[in-house]
Amino acid sequence: MKTISHRKNWKFNMDNITIWDDFFTSECLKILKYRVLYGKYCDTDRPTYQAVDYFKNKDYLSELIANDLRKEIDMPEFQRAWSFVYHNESKGVGMHCDPSLLNLNTWVSSDESVKDKSHNGLNIYKITPPKDWPRKKWNEEPESALEYIKSKNIEAVQIPYKSNRAILFNGAYFHQSNGVSMKEGIENRRVSYTMLFGSQLE
Repeated sequence: MKTISHRKNWKFNMDNITIWDDFFTSECLKILKYRVLYGKYCDTDRPTYQAVDYFKNKDYLSELIANDLRKEIDMPEFQRAWSFVYHNESKGVGMHCDPSLLNLNTWVSSDESVKDKSHNGLNIYKITPPKDWPRKKWNEEPESALEYIKSKNIEAVQIPYKSNRAILFNGAYFHQSNGVSMKEGIENRRVSYTMLFGSQLE
């Protein structure tokens, strides 16, 4: 099965934010949505979302996607992936960084499921945490992260929600959900799929 749609231009800059629309094939996109939407378990259960972990060499589909992507561009080594299923109205994921050189974040749910178009996207702050910060501070203390961002006068790069939109960026950049507001019903829940490539921060 081919997982990634054909694209003429795969250029990207690791210091910038790259957006690729219509990223997955329709078959892959559907599998990514329904395998987690109707799955029997989750690895993380938070008040605003549930998540399923896909570790390296443990998930066939994630390995297929990583291999297809490596055929197109020179990516750092694939580390892990997640699927997230958000409550229809929620704050989403708070401010944090990831210990990766590159993050590939893709939205899987349809555009027709969106209730409030001013939400459901991603805010990325093009700044990495201080080198002396431990993991707990850059990954679990959103208040400290926000204070640091404000002290550096860094404004958010706001990426609007679009189904099958992939966003490639430095995983150590601070980022957070722009809230979640989807229509009622399980089929309309916001589903995202994130892949991490390479390692940094730890």
